[in-house]
Amino acid sequence: MFELEPIKQSDSLSDEVARRLRRAIKRGDLPRGTHLVEQEIAEQFLVSRMPVRIGIQKLIDEGLVFKEPRRGAFVHTFSSKELDEVYSIRVALEKLVVQFAVPNWSIEIEAELEGIVGQMQQAAAAGDRQKGFELDSKFHSILWELSQHSILIEVVSSLRSRISRFLAEANEVLSPAELNHHVAAHQALVDVLKQRDIERAQDAIADHILDAHERIRNYYSYLD
Repeated sequence: MFELEPIKQSDSLSDEVARRLRRAIKRGDLPRGTHLVEQEIAEQFLVSRMPVRIGIQKLIDEGLVFKEPRRGAFVHTFSSKELDEVYSIRVALEKLVVQFAVPNWSIEIEAELEGIVGQMQQAAAAGDRQKGFELDSKFHSILWELSQHSILIEVVSSLRSRISRFLAEANEVLSPAELNHHVAAHQALVDVLKQRDIERAQDAIADHILDAHERIRNYYSYLD
C-alpha cells in the first residue's frame, strides 16, 4: 500500500487531493495500473471520501486516471496507439505555441531560458534526473506562457501532463551522454527561437517533441 501525507483541513480538499495524487503519479509513487481506492486514500489524507472522489474525477478528466465500470479507478497505462496520437497532437500544438510565442520573444525571456538550460546542465552533471525533468517542464511552461494564448496553454499543458509520468521514467534511464544531448537540445532550441524565424522555430520544436516521443517508445517497447 502506498503512503500519502494527511491533508490539512484548511486546504481546498478536492483540489489538494488531485494535486497530491497527480504528483504521486508523475513521480512514480503510484505506478501504472494502481487501483485508487477512495476509502484508503481518504484515510491516508484524513478527509472524507467526497473530496477524494472529486479529486480522482479531475485526474480522469486529465487522462492520468481511467475508470472501469464496477471495478473503480486506476492509474492510466498508455497503449502505443494512444501515445502516438497524443504526440501527433502535441507536435501540432507546440508548433502553434511557437507561432504565437516568437513575436513576443525578448532578451529577458532568452536569458531566463538559458538560465534554465544552465541549471539543467548542473543537474545532469550531478546525475539529478528528477531536477532535470522539473527544469525541462519549467522550460516548456515558459514557452507556453509566452504564446499568451490561454486556451492553447490549457490544452498543450494537459497533453504534457498525460505523458509526464512516462517521459520521466524514460529520462531516468538515459546514459550520461544521452542526458547531455537532451540538455544541449534545449540550448539549440533557444538558439533557433532567438532568431525569430517562425518556420525554423516550428521545425525545431517539432524535432524536439518527436525526440521525446522516440525516447518513450524505445523505453516502453512492450507497449506494442
